[in-house]
Amino acid sequence: MLVPVLMVLTLAYQGVLLWRGRMFAPPRPALRARHLRWAVSLWLGYGVPALIGLLAIGQIGGIARLPDAFLPLAQAAGVPPGSIGPLLVMVGLGGGSVLGLVLTWWRARRGRAPWTAGDARSIMPASDADLWPAAVLAVSAGIAEELFYRLWLPLIVALGTGSGTAGTVLATIAFAAMHRYQGPAGIAATFVGGGLLAALYMGSGALFLSIAVHVLTDLNALVLRPALSARLRRRRVSSSDASRS
Repeated sequence: MLVPVLMVLTLAYQGVLLWRGRMFAPPRPALRARHLRWAVSLWLGYGVPALIGLLAIGQIGGIARLPDAFLPLAQAAGVPPGSIGPLLVMVGLGGGSVLGLVLTWWRARRGRAPWTAGDARSIMPASDADLWPAAVLAVSAGIAEELFYRLWLPLIVALGTGSGTAGTVLATIAFAAMHRYQGPAGIAATFVGGGLLAALYMGSGALFLSIAVHVLTDLNALVLRPALSARLRRRRVSSSDASRS
């Protein structure tokens, strides 16, 4: 009886979040304060409920071992536990990071903002002082969102309906929809990213690797690329000022 009740409550909760549009409230304070507030809200809104739910149904071990409810989908998708290792992930993540940095360098040389898949201007650091709060936000998002969207939401739906596919697809769609403030391109990119993270969770057999990839991806987007872009823009301005003097 507990699983159906928790499934209904979780889906209703997710519906409220989708209706609101995003986990955190519209921006009002200084950006660095918003980053820290958003980081806390992600833990309170995603991480803590997921952990409580997993403990309540005795599935906290799903963090370290893929729950049986996902095994049929993992087999059908060709990503059974153990099929994806850290080396493959490091190569893919490294290649993507280098590509993002090259695009950022190319855009900065032309006075443009760092490249992002969607419209992420509302959360991008505006100065060097915003970088460490952005890093806190990136780490919090990577952990809390993986706990909720890769484990708790798909698992409770899978246990309630008997379909790991239904749970994973629903969670991936909800994950993408929660990023609609980034526009259509951001929704599409987040949907693809969410699907890849779900495959990574299944293929690695534990949530740790998908958490690490999510955290590193967000750190790249929110800290590394903005820092590189700001530095190149400052050098460009300094060179321009020197040439005029």
